[in-house]
Order: sequence, then structure tokens, then C-alpha cells
Amino acid sequence: MGFNTKRIIKPIKLRWIRYSIYFTLLFICPIRTFSQNERILVIQDEREEKKMRPAYLDISFGVNSSTFRDFATSPLIYSGKPVYASLSHIDMDEKRASHITFSYSFGKYRTDFNEHTSESKVNTISLNYLEIFQLERYSSPNFNLKIGGQFNSTVNLRENEELFNNNKGVDIISTLFGSVKATMDLSRKNEVSRKFLFIRYKTKKRVKNLSYTMNIGLVNSSYRNGFAYTSPSAPLNEGDFFAGYQFKAFRGFRLNSALDYTIFLHNKNAIQFSYLWDAYRTGGHHDSFEMAAHILKCSLLFGLR
Repeated sequence: MGFNTKRIIKPIKLRWIRYSIYFTLLFICPIRTFSQNERILVIQDEREEKKMRPAYLDISFGVNSSTFRDFATSPLIYSGKPVYASLSHIDMDEKRASHITFSYSFGKYRTDFNEHTSESKVNTISLNYLEIFQLERYSSPNFNLKIGGQFNSTVNLRENEELFNNNKGVDIISTLFGSVKATMDLSRKNEVSRKFLFIRYKTKKRVKNLSYTMNIGLVNSSYRNGFAYTSPSAPLNEGDFFAGYQFKAFRGFRLNSALDYTIFLHNKNAIQFSYLWDAYRTGGHHDSFEMAAHILKCSLLFGLR
């Protein structure tokens, strides 16, 4: 009478397979649970940081000293100093900053050529979103360096009655920027006693900083009409203003910067004085549009949290 080894080995193999599956599940499940919990904790930390990050409502007014030239209608340079206003929502701290800005500029531009003056009414609407993050390696308590990106979409609405059939023009210029912002802390750390003539006074502690932001256009695009700016819809009585408009991507040039001096008050609000510079050129050889702007503005920042 012999032993049937197949009947003994087969149950043993099945039993080891079951044990292996059980041990594998026991080993994997805690890892998955741990990774999920870790991910939840990271999300919660990010939400808490966002809640703790100071937020401001920025209301700005200023003057926009700018020039433009539209080769599709004329090579003449128009200059003006229209009124500038903007509304922003800002979240910022040492590690991160987010800006959403809506700006509006309106006014008259003029050109003088051969004792003849031509006038153009221009309305400029711009929507801007900025997101930058701290570079800890290159930052210190008195200096902060951030990098990130910015998206800007600008619409120019121009009207010049002396151009007859070409009297109205609309341009849409959109740009994706690479952004760098450097901030220096100029805060007054201690109270200082001063004297002016025979009057003695004390200057209190004050948080102040000076920042410079450079934005370099990486992806430039435009949506505008071609040469002569005459829409074919007018002679055909179709009434389609944007007939003949073309979208051009990865063509053109844009560069802008901002110099900001910010004084933080003791009531969570702040005052900011800024100089903005913006220059761009759309793509095209004989029908490009160029504009350069120098903006001086004063901003009131109301603390939201």
C-alpha cells in the first residue's frame, strides 16, 4: 500500500497560494491607505495655507502714456495719455502669489503730419492672470524670488473717422508669459525718534517692500484683420464685422514689467505706487500692429483676510 503524493502536494500548493494572496493583500492595503491618507493631508494643508494667505482687493487709477502704429491702415504713430483704471484680486505671501486683474484704458490719440492732425479714439480692455511660486534656494528673509507664468488677453477698440471705410478696428492680442518677480524687504523694524526743526516725533514700525516683475512672452497670438483693414462684408451688405479676420499663433512679440512700491498699513490695508511698462507687436510683414505703454498708477489694497 503506497502513498498518493499527488493528493498530498496539490492541497499544500493551493494552501500556499492562498496564504501568499492573503499576505500580499495585507501588505498592499496599508500602503494604499497610507498613500491616500497622505494625499488627503497634502490637500488639507494646501487648503489651510490658502485660507491663511493674505488676500486683497486692489482698486487702481492712473495715467497711460502710450503710442501705437497700425501698418494695416497707416504708418503714422499716434500718441496719447488716456485714463487707466483696474480692479484686481490678489492672494500673496512669501511662498506664492496669485493675481487676477481686469483693466480698462480709454482716451484720445493724436498724430501730426504735414500740418495735419488726425485723432483716434481708443478703448483698451485687458484681462490678466498671474501665478508665481517662491524659489527657496535664492530667497532670504530680506529678499524673495518667485517664478511662474502669466496669461494676458488684450482687446483694442479703435475709431478714426478720417479713415472712412477703415474707421473702426478691433484687435485681440493674447500672450502666455514666463514671469520672474524679485521683492526686497524695506520694512522699518523699530521705532525711530526724529526731529524736524524744533518738532520731535516718532516713526512707527512699518512693513514696506519694493518689487520688480518681468514678463517675457513665450506664446504670442493675435486675432485681427489683414492689410487695408477693409471688411468685405460692407460692400456686400452682409453686416459681418469680423469677416476677413485671421488668427495667428506663435507670431509676434510682447514684453512687459512692473515696478511696485507697497506700504502696508496697520489695519491690514495697503497703498501701492506702480510703474508699468508694456510693449507688443503682432505678427505680419505689412499689416502688423505695434503698441507701447507707460502707466503710472496708485492702488488701494483692501485686506480681505
